[in-house]
This record gives sequence, C-alpha cells and structure tokens, in this order.
Amino acid sequence: FSFFFSLKGGLKSKLLLQECHFTWSLKDDFVLCDLLNRLEEQIQLECKEARVTRAYNSLGFVQYLYGNQQEALANLQKSVELAKEHYKDSDEVLIVTYGDLAWLHYHINEFSKCEEYLRELERICRKVSGRFTYTVEVLREKGWTFLKFSNKYSHAAKECFRQALEMNPDDSDLNAGYAIALYRTTKDTPDSSDSPTIKQLERAIELNPDDAVLLLLLALRMLNNRDKTFEPALKKVIVALRMSPENPHVIRYTAKFFRQLGNMDIAINLLEDALQATPNSAFIHHQLAMMHDEIQQYLDQCIYHLDRAISLKPSFVNAVADLALHHGQLGSFKADRLFEEAFKLAYNEKKHLQAVHFLCGQYQLYYKRSEPLAFQHFMQGLRLQPESELGKLCEDKLKTMMQHRIKWLKSPDDGMVCGIQGFIHEVKGEKLKAEEFYERECMHQCM
Repeated sequence: FSFFFSLKGGLKSKLLLQECHFTWSLKDDFVLCDLLNRLEEQIQLECKEARVTRAYNSLGFVQYLYGNQQEALANLQKSVELAKEHYKDSDEVLIVTYGDLAWLHYHINEFSKCEEYLRELERICRKVSGRFTYTVEVLREKGWTFLKFSNKYSHAAKECFRQALEMNPDDSDLNAGYAIALYRTTKDTPDSSDSPTIKQLERAIELNPDDAVLLLLLALRMLNNRDKTFEPALKKVIVALRMSPENPHVIRYTAKFFRQLGNMDIAINLLEDALQATPNSAFIHHQLAMMHDEIQQYLDQCIYHLDRAISLKPSFVNAVADLALHHGQLGSFKADRLFEEAFKLAYNEKKHLQAVHFLCGQYQLYYKRSEPLAFQHFMQGLRLQPESELGKLCEDKLKTMMQHRIKWLKSPDDGMVCGIQGFIHEVKGEKLKAEEFYERECMHQCM
C-alpha cells in the first residue's frame, strides 16, 4: 500500500504541472447537459475541419465529469487520431490532449498508462524547447475552451488570445478567437468610431474571409451606430447568410440582428429554422420566448419556450425570472416560487441579480399590486449597477412610480417619495442632494 500511495502521490505532483482541462478549474461555472449539447452540435458543424479536435477533447473532459470514463477515453483518443491526421507531425497540438489522457488514466488507477503520456509530454517539451509554438498551442486551446465552456471565462479567454497573438500576430485562428472574446467582453457606444472590438473583428475577417459568424458579429456591433452604418451592416448579414445558410449560429445571429432592428417576424422565423437544426439550444428557446413577449402575443408559446430553455439549462437565471413574470401575468401561484428560485440561482451564480430584481419589481407592481415591494426591488436593482442599461431602467421605473404617487397624494413632500429621491441621488454619488431629500423625509415622518 505504501508503494501504491507513493507512486500515486508522485504522479499527482507531475500532473498538476500540466496545462489541460483538468488543471484549468473548469468544474463549477457551467451546466453539464447544456455544454454537452453544445459540444455535440459543434462536432456536427466542424466534422470536416481540423479544429474539431478541440471539441472532441472538451467532450472527453465533460464525459469524465459525468462519470462516463470509457466515453471520455474514446473522445480523447478520437481527438488524438484527428490531430495526427490534420496536423501530421505537429506534436504541439497534442499537449493538452495528452495532459487530459494522463489525468484520466490516473483517475482510473491505470498508472502505467498515465506515466506513458507524461513521458510523451516530456519528449514534446524537449523537442520544442526554445520554440514559442509550445506556449501558443496551449494558449490557443485554453482560450477556445474558456469561450466554449462559459461566459464567465470570456475575460480569461481574451487574455489567452492576447498573449498568443503577441507571439504569432498573423495567426487566423487566434485572431478569430480574440475578436470573439472582445465582442463578448466589451460594449461599444454609438460614438465608438475607434472601437478596438470592431478593429479586431475586421482584422479577423481579413484573415478568415469565409467565416460568416465573424461577419455577423461585426454587423451586430455596427448597429450601435446604425444611422451611419446600417446599410454596410445589412450587406454583411446578406453575405453571411449566402455563405452559410444552414449554419444554426449564423441563423441565430441573423435573427438577433433583425430583432435589434425591430423586425420580430423575420427574427422569429429565422430562430424557428435554427431550432430545427439545434432543438436542444436553451439560448434559442429563450430568445423565441422573449420575441413572442415583445410582440405581445402567444403567451403560451413564451411559456413553452421558457420551460424548454430551463429544462435544457436549469441554472438559466434570466429564463427562470422571465418565466416567473409570465406566470405572474397569468395570476399563477408558480410565480412566487419561480422568483425565489431565480434569486437563489442569481446569488449562487453571482450574476444576473440586477435583472431578477428588475423583473420581480415589475411582478410586484403590475400583478401583485404591492407598491412598497416594487419600490424595494427597483431600488436594489439600481444600487447594484446604476450606470448599466438595467440600472437606468430601474431608475426610470422608480421615477414613474414617484410621479404617480405625487399625483395621487397631491404632495411632492411625501416621505416615501423624498426617501426614494434621496436614494437615487445617493447611488449617483450626489451626496448634498441626497442629504436634502433625506432631511425632507425625516421632517415628513416627524409631522
């Protein structure tokens, strides 16, 4: 037994030094079933391309997390087979996969196999010693893995691609990854004429002229300044659709483009087409629900698509909160329970809490007729991020509610109104104005 534990401990210390899925802390920030569906979809789309090796590698890791060790092994071996086929003698592309295989054999107590892969990694390391390709290939796979697994990793992905591009600035694949990471982590304003994201998307398209998804991301970002760039943006959408008319990602982003223009019928038709190709996409179900809601028809379709989105991705915070609001619209007892679940998820996931407060505020205001609770949720939402789009919506709701209260009470010095006005000034950093309204609130309460 002492030899067994000594061997295992020695291997573990070597394994922890490897760059692979097992050492990238990927276990807690994604939903396995949703990720599994997206990886299987990616394999179908990229089955004839060299980069499909990455999808098989990630799928192997996800199968390991599911406890399916043989399926994990089969997918990792498939990744190795395809890498050798597509990349010939380029051992560097196998670094991450060999690391994953070493870890997998370690976990199933096949220590001799584990040692074999560790020796292979040592051989590759010696072979490429002093060449930047070792680091570039690791950063490449790490960046794409972060992009695929969760939006929480988008900033980390951006940093991986940035570092890799410093060593290989003209790599088309790295430029595409960096462009997508920038798109996810930045928000341009209408006057962002010198946007780094737009510049990087243009650079990536120059190096990947047949990538329809990049064209659509650029078109979407150009809509921020639609008065000047609408026509060129629309032309890019048409070109992208002609390039890849059956790619569900292309259809999805095209639908988003038309949704932002207010053309809901076109957007819904496109997303329904995309759903035929990817019926297990939680994102598409959620988008369809929101579009039916925006045109204020087919409430049953909204609820159906939201239910499907949540069944495919149970931690989909926004979908749970949206479903809660729709059940509130129906007067259903399910609304309260769903909002409780949405708040719990938002706190656990550490995201979308502001959106849940905003939606719950609407629920309390319009369907529960509870003005104090509505005020409370809009105030909480505003406090979280005053300058965000949702923060401004919360502020607008508070101001509208105050105006109605003043009109009803015929008193601008109402204690609740003064307190909320003081709060709005406080979160904006306007201390003197906040103190003035808080004093008026106190005077009203003392009367």
